[in-house]
Amino acid sequence: MTNFENLKCSDVLYYFEEISKIPRGSGNEKSISDYVVDFAKKHGLWVLQDEALNVVIKKAASKGFEKLPTVIIQGHLDMVCEKNKEIIHDFSKDPIEIIYDGDFIKANGTTLGADDGIAVAMGLALLADDTIGHPDIEVVFTTDEEVGMCGATSLDGSLLDGKILLNIDSEKEGVFTSGCAGGMKVYTHLPVKYEKQDKSLISYSIMIMGLKGGHSGIDIDKGRANANILMSRLLNSLYNKFDISINYISGGIKDNAIPREAECIISFMPDILFEIKKSIEEINNIFINEFKNTDKNIVIKFNEAEKQEMSFSESTEKSIIAIPMLLPTGIQSMSFEVKGLVESSNNLGVVKTDDNEITFICALRSSVISKKYFMYDKIKTVSEIAGANVTYVGDYPAWEYNENSKIRKLCMETFEKLFNKKAEEEIIHAGLECGIFAKKKNGMDMISFGPNLFDIHTPKERASISSIERCWIFLLEVLKNL
Repeated sequence: MTNFENLKCSDVLYYFEEISKIPRGSGNEKSISDYVVDFAKKHGLWVLQDEALNVVIKKAASKGFEKLPTVIIQGHLDMVCEKNKEIIHDFSKDPIEIIYDGDFIKANGTTLGADDGIAVAMGLALLADDTIGHPDIEVVFTTDEEVGMCGATSLDGSLLDGKILLNIDSEKEGVFTSGCAGGMKVYTHLPVKYEKQDKSLISYSIMIMGLKGGHSGIDIDKGRANANILMSRLLNSLYNKFDISINYISGGIKDNAIPREAECIISFMPDILFEIKKSIEEINNIFINEFKNTDKNIVIKFNEAEKQEMSFSESTEKSIIAIPMLLPTGIQSMSFEVKGLVESSNNLGVVKTDDNEITFICALRSSVISKKYFMYDKIKTVSEIAGANVTYVGDYPAWEYNENSKIRKLCMETFEKLFNKKAEEEIIHAGLECGIFAKKKNGMDMISFGPNLFDIHTPKERASISSIERCWIFLLEVLKNL
């Protein structure tokens, strides 16, 4: 472990290093779930692991705190797995390589997993330390949050006694989240038809790279380019000008991350190579001009590829282009009730080619349930016209703002007294599990907070060490003041 003995959050950082050794991408949480179960057993704590690999750990109140209300400390075990293309890293088995850089913790070309590893580390540090004063606590670690909050949805609410929930899954210190959007993940399945390709055609790959990306909810209002949408625009332009065949297409890794890269392979007669290359350069300049304030490093690479024997049929090609071009993407509506709040949005996060189909994966978000389903209906309509079918998973509710929240008032007052700085509150256009817990336990009072995290869901993700320490001090003070 790196030496943090002089920091009050040294135990938090220790446990963050420990869990960073364990692969924990969404859908691959068995090892991290078993780790926290073993931790609880070693510390003599009540623990339950359910079929979804959620873990609930209970610890009795410290002496003198027995009469205080039970508090739930909650975060999720999984992380978004993104990496730079040149980095060799297998998220299914490789540990996260942590780098300390001044006040920041970051990773070596991959996502760090501070979202939401910080909550896990704080929960474990709290459970391990018997000198901390606290009421009865129930630490809840959920699974598959990043792919639709499936773990929280399946959790048995009767396991929990607490009606105060502290969700440690926000990214701005001193800004307390008190409401969030609902959402769902939508799959468009396009059956693929192939044809034998003319042997005289040559094949070239097109790579769109250099985009900034970001969180598909929090960063959707920043005007950043979506690599999948850019690729559909590029292919549409080339398809209308030249006689080309499309052999392959892919883009993005996670539906909840704005895609930074996309790739396709096209084939054509050798005599139009120069014209296609020139057209791609012109399109690249158009993209750079359009996104000069958000994605100034956009680059389109055009390189010779292995000769292709099969191409998509003409009908498949047209659908490949039409679906991303017509899907509702980006911001769909802004809130009239909360100034500056995105109300509804959609992110085409993933496009992938398999043997039998091309799949387009979208992350829908809205704080108005009817608008969420309206976006779904739009996607379904467009997809079916293009010959595809649609399914969805992870339909989770919005977390509605509670004007009379006592825990929000306590947290904001505690923060201001500790750090002599005004606290803020916000409703966010991103998904938190609080809405699901609110449905499970009527009358639950909840708040979400966390330390300063930057560029989450991207390989530039980093966490402020000093902010982690202040967040830890704040958490302990709140538990005392209940």
